[in-house]
Amino acid sequence: MDELSKELTIEMLPSTLYKEIAEAIGVENFVKLADVVGGSTVYIPKPESVTRPVRDARIKEEFNGYNHRSSPEQVRRHRAMGSAALRRGEAGGTDEPSSTTAIEPKPLTSKDNISKK
Repeated sequence: MDELSKELTIEMLPSTLYKEIAEAIGVENFVKLADVVGGSTVYIPKPESVTRPVRDARIKEEFNGYNHRSSPEQVRRHRAMGSAALRRGEAGGTDEPSSTTAIEPKPLTSKDNISKK
C-alpha cells in the first residue's frame, strides 16, 4: 500500500457499495481488490455458488447409493442443495445418474381388488 491508501478511511469512499465492501473486508483489502480488478466490470457470485464444490465433495463422501433417505435432515439437505448434482452425476462419483432403491412388491391379499382381463 502506498502512503495515500494508508490514510484512506471508509468514510472517504465515494459509493455506498464500496463502503459496504470495505466494512466487510477492511480498507486495506479493498485497496488490494481495487489494485487487482480496478476499472473492470466484475461479477461476484453468491456465497452458495462459491462454496458449491465443497458442498458437492461432502455429498460425494456421504452418499453411498443406499443412504439417500437415511435421515430427514440429510434428505432435506440433499433435496435442497444436492439432488440435482447427484442426478447429474457431479457429486455421485459416476457419470451416470444415481439409481433409486428398489421397492419390494407386497404380496396380494384377498382384500386387493384385482380385475382379470
